[in-house]
Amino acid sequence: DHRDLHSFPTRRSSDLLNMRDNRGGSRAVATTMDLGRTWTEHLSSRKALQEPICMASLISVKAEENVLNKDILLFSNPNTVKGRHHITIKASLDGGMTWSSEDQVMLDEDEGWGYSCLTMIDKETVGILYESSVAHMTFQAVRLKDIIK
Repeated sequence: DHRDLHSFPTRRSSDLLNMRDNRGGSRAVATTMDLGRTWTEHLSSRKALQEPICMASLISVKAEENVLNKDILLFSNPNTVKGRHHITIKASLDGGMTWSSEDQVMLDEDEGWGYSCLTMIDKETVGILYESSVAHMTFQAVRLKDIIK
């Protein structure tokens, strides 16, 4: 059972789908080369991104659209396998294969609802709207250079 789907085109003429996996513990990831007729499990599926079965957000930011001039995937969720705490934004510089612990920032370590939504504000800043431990909804602006070291 998969919900909370995020899909975007990749450089290899395929589409990548990142989704909540109700078995828990991690995100499921699949790719298609034929516009969704068939899907193949991605090498990073159920390995690269942990989660406590919670909504997440994923956006693709092309090199020409950011100050770092790199193709970036940005991902936010509660960075844990149990509970909804440690709201974190992570960056991948290799199309989602890896998510380095150096390229992330934790925003809220306390328990909350954990849902989040990412958007680019400008070429150097990502915005995140999330259910935090201190308010029903919190909006925060984070510089890309604070996420990607």
